[in-house]
Amino acid sequence: MVIPMDILTSPWVIIPLIMIILIGNMAAFKYLTPKNLDAYKKKESDLDRLIELDKKRRKALNDEETENKKKDTEH
Repeated sequence: MVIPMDILTSPWVIIPLIMIILIGNMAAFKYLTPKNLDAYKKKESDLDRLIELDKKRRKALNDEETENKKKDTEH
């Protein structure tokens, strides 16, 4: 089935396509307001949270290790 080119260039086809594109862009911008973007920026990624937890764990292990060394030297 071949669609004639005059149907694609008809105002009855072009106007709804333009309206669909404009409405879609407006809906997308609704979620991309600066208020919403700040909320997305503040969220930490899973990798950042894991790195932070690993740093805390390593620090706790090092603190525990130094306390054990102090106890060993006291005895």
